[in-house]
Amino acid sequence: MISAVLAFSMIFALTGCGDSGGGSSGGGVGNAINQVADNVRLSAARMLQGNVSGEVGATYGTRWFEFTIESIKEIDDAFGYTAPDGYILIDVVVTETGTFDEPIIMGTFDFYMDSDTFLEYEWPIDPLDDSMMPLEFYLAKDETVTYRMVFEVPASLDDLKLMYTEIDENMSIYATFVIDVNI
Repeated sequence: MISAVLAFSMIFALTGCGDSGGGSSGGGVGNAINQVADNVRLSAARMLQGNVSGEVGATYGTRWFEFTIESIKEIDDAFGYTAPDGYILIDVVVTETGTFDEPIIMGTFDFYMDSDTFLEYEWPIDPLDDSMMPLEFYLAKDETVTYRMVFEVPASLDDLKLMYTEIDENMSIYATFVIDVNI
C-alpha cells in the first residue's frame, strides 16, 4: 500500500514535466506518464474502494487483460432469437486485449448483469454466431478480440449494471468493475 501511494505521488510530480495534452501529436512522454497515472489511480481505487465505476468507451485494466465496453443497447432479437414475454435482450460489445504473459482462459463467464433487485446474476446467453463471445477461449498477450454478448433480463428492471469481478487463482477478489446500463 505504501509503495502504491509513493508511486502515485511520484506520478503526480512527473506529470508536470510532460506533455500537457493540449497538442494533437498523440503520444509522447506526457501521454505515457498520464497512462501510468491512470493505472496507479485504478490500482489505488481497487485497494481503497473494491469497486470501480466504469463507463461505456473507457478502457479498464485488470491483472490479466484490458477491456473496453464499446456499446450497450437494447435489441429486438439476436439472430432470430427473441426474449420471452416480460424480458428484454441487451446487446453488449466488448473489446479485450491480453496483457498477461501467458494465454488466459476467457469466456462468457467473465461478464454478468446485476441489479439491486436481482436474486441472482444474469449471464450472457449462449453464442448464436461467430460474432458472439464463445463460452470459452484463450486470449494471448497483446491479442485483441471484439465480441458481442447478449443478456436476457427482466424488462421491469431499471437499475441494471454490467459487471466484471477480478478474481485471482486463490479466489481473492481485487475489484469489481461496474458500468450502469442506461437503455
